[in-house]
Amino acid sequence: MAVLQILTVPNPLLTKKCRPVGPGEFGEELARFVSDLAETMYAAPGVGLAAPQCGDLRRVIVIDPGNCTREQDDDGRPTNPRFLALVNPQIIEASHDKMVYEEGCLSVPDFEENIARPRRVHIRYLDERGVPWQRWFEGYDAIVVQHEMDHLDGVVILDRVSRMKKGRYLAKRTKVRVRSDGSLEY
Repeated sequence: MAVLQILTVPNPLLTKKCRPVGPGEFGEELARFVSDLAETMYAAPGVGLAAPQCGDLRRVIVIDPGNCTREQDDDGRPTNPRFLALVNPQIIEASHDKMVYEEGCLSVPDFEENIARPRRVHIRYLDERGVPWQRWFEGYDAIVVQHEMDHLDGVVILDRVSRMKKGRYLAKRTKVRVRSDGSLEY
């Protein structure tokens, strides 16, 4: 396994919509990539990671919302990781009641924002072997899976805040100027 580089805003790859993984792509290479993605998530440390955050524009995410409570080795990695890989995930049903949670993102360092999302989501996905699954995610797990699925559509948490907050953040992180019309100049 390898730890991959995590891209940060304003990298343009983070704004791209990802393509589905095709039937002929399941196999050794995809399994290795999923393992690398999980290793990168744990090393960060994080609770979820999407392929585009590492420069791969396929619809693949890994999540482990509970990794903070597991025993860790001397390097801070979980000793018994049980991540879940979701390939080509789709929300097939979402609850109407919302949950507000302060989210952070590995691709948007030093930024957190309260985001309202459905409290429960029913997801259809394939695992890294191509086996189809359906599962309900609730509470914190639902927040994590929705956050990572946003990345597959080119959405980061900065896209869920006001232009002013986004502009201030980007101005601090990069040499970005906010024009009078609210657009950004790099």
